[in-house]
Amino acid sequence: MVPSNQLRQSGFTLIELAIVLVIIGVLVGSFIGTLGSRIDSARRAEVQDDLEIIKSALLGYAISSGGPFLPCPCTSDCDIDTTNPAGVENREADGTCTADVAAGYLGFLPWGTLGLKPSDSWNTLYSYWVDPAFSDDGSGAGSAFDLADSGTGQIRTRSPDGSATPLIANNIAAVVFTHGKNAYGGLSLDGVARPAVPGANVDEIENTDTNSAFISRVPTEAGATTAGGEFDDIVFWISDYEIKARMVEAGMLP
Repeated sequence: MVPSNQLRQSGFTLIELAIVLVIIGVLVGSFIGTLGSRIDSARRAEVQDDLEIIKSALLGYAISSGGPFLPCPCTSDCDIDTTNPAGVENREADGTCTADVAAGYLGFLPWGTLGLKPSDSWNTLYSYWVDPAFSDDGSGAGSAFDLADSGTGQIRTRSPDGSATPLIANNIAAVVFTHGKNAYGGLSLDGVARPAVPGANVDEIENTDTNSAFISRVPTEAGATTAGGEFDDIVFWISDYEIKARMVEAGMLP
């Protein structure tokens, strides 16, 4: 016969069960946090690959356009649409992008024109800015670019102490960027406007306003108190030197 005190000791006490549950909770929480971080990293890496493909497509468009010239931004029917052609550049009859003047030539990547996938890893359309001097096709009021043209775009970053946004690249002909995980200021694949950029995120605001300056810097998460605010945009650009060199190589420019 087993003594009664041994029977009482054969199960877990409430304290022991509580300790086990706490340990399991910590392990699960750690796993979920690590998994979320890995997913975010994988999505950012996927976007970087997308941007390389987009850059090649833009340069390929300029070579095959006969101008040479870059596409205009898409400013209407840019999302998935079952009735109208989707993601098409907004080029005027005179060969210019004049309809985009009010928006500072910033719209969405004309993915339909370029034959690319429409959105980033968070199902938000890629934004696209082009210098008008590099997008006129030369058939009307404007003229296709040549070696004398200079890009007006600027890429800035945030200084380590947060006090300034020094210039890191100028003479930019085109900029493509994703609005990142927070998607602030973007447009979803199905045409739903993402939340506006909060006022504290001044560096993300810089990427959505109507001037030709853009910010590219290390990302900071929501709630961060760093200068410039939360930032998760990924910015890619083409300088006028690069596109002119490609056109020379292709025999499009002397």
